[in-house]
Amino acid sequence: MRGPDPGLQEGDLRHLQVTPLYLSWWARHRNFQEGRGFEDFQERGPLKSWTHRHSFLEAGADASWLVDEIDFQLPLAPFSHVLNPLLRRQMETMFRFRHLVTRLWRSIPQPDRPGRYAVTGASGVLGKALVAVLSTAGHEVLRLVRRPAQSPDEVSWDPQSEQTLSRLEGLDGFLHLAGKGILDGNFGKAHRAEIDSSRAQVTTLLCRSLLGLKRPPRVFVAASGIGFYGHRPEGFCSEAVEAGKDFLAQVCVRWEAASEVIQAVGTRRVCLRIAPVLTLRGGALPPLYWSCLAGPSWRLGEGRQPFNWISLEDTLGMMLSALTREEWRGAINCCAPQPTTLGACAREVGRVLGGRPQLSLPEGLVRTALGRRASLLLEGCYGVPERALNLGYQFLYPDLAGCLRQALGCYREEQAPDWSFEWYH
Repeated sequence: MRGPDPGLQEGDLRHLQVTPLYLSWWARHRNFQEGRGFEDFQERGPLKSWTHRHSFLEAGADASWLVDEIDFQLPLAPFSHVLNPLLRRQMETMFRFRHLVTRLWRSIPQPDRPGRYAVTGASGVLGKALVAVLSTAGHEVLRLVRRPAQSPDEVSWDPQSEQTLSRLEGLDGFLHLAGKGILDGNFGKAHRAEIDSSRAQVTTLLCRSLLGLKRPPRVFVAASGIGFYGHRPEGFCSEAVEAGKDFLAQVCVRWEAASEVIQAVGTRRVCLRIAPVLTLRGGALPPLYWSCLAGPSWRLGEGRQPFNWISLEDTLGMMLSALTREEWRGAINCCAPQPTTLGACAREVGRVLGGRPQLSLPEGLVRTALGRRASLLLEGCYGVPERALNLGYQFLYPDLAGCLRQALGCYREEQAPDWSFEWYH
């Protein structure tokens, strides 16, 4: 979908882009019934007509059927009828994937009662997904935005100043995900200063604002990074390992230290050292995916540099566990239990997409092309989620192949969920 997702309302018009040709598709929603379903129909787009009815039907006290009904016509009929079988197969794959994701997201741990939560960084990849999970489950979610608020769920916030945020009184939890993107610049002096201040300084000012509330949040969950451990090509890094000495490691040290003050008012504090999240919504996976679609997978240098990863679903699961479980405190590695190398990850992407040869880009060429940013791809550590495992967290995707199949929507028939699809003419 193009632009932010404001939530579904009767009569909404959404602009989508259909891959791989990025065709524009304008869909209008109607007959919206909270908790029951809705319809959307093509107002402008590549098909002659399209109507989609999305319904939830009761199937017992704690279950429901998810039903999708499609009426469509291709342009240039009857000559285009030969394409119907291909389009049907594509839709079967798409809805199988969507139903699997729905079932997966229902398995993510949730607070046991409706609550009030606030999120910074709500426009980012993780923030959008987190807001969707919480709001869909019936919680009130306030999004902190750096502009005047435009909807009831927005709170205007200036991250560069300490201010009174009275709407945040009595929150059940606060999730702080905001920070300048590490890849959103040339990694030069000015960019590094912005990375540092958007984490350490902004977190300090935010926590001071929360300390001024009469009823501070019960729990404060702050993002950190697996880069806390610096470049360690050998050995595993549990939470007991000391911080690295490089720039990003020291940023993480200051980032985590900035939120320690919130504990003075009895707020439980959790710092999640998040590894690269494997999702096509952003981050490390899209470049690997698109390069494999165009040809071979690519190994940077020898490909032996450590690479930590985690699925989007497990990232959300650990965030929600941090919100709801009292024993989750302090620093926790938010990464999968099976770290790998960047070369092995790229090779696995190619394998999941049907088998691709792997070629190597010499390290010198990578450093010449990326400059200071090359270290982000050529260095790393083998982080392990020791504390999360000891606290009983069960990963939905502990292995890389399963995570990539889900993230890329690639399932062989024996791996597909056992659901039936019926076509009516």
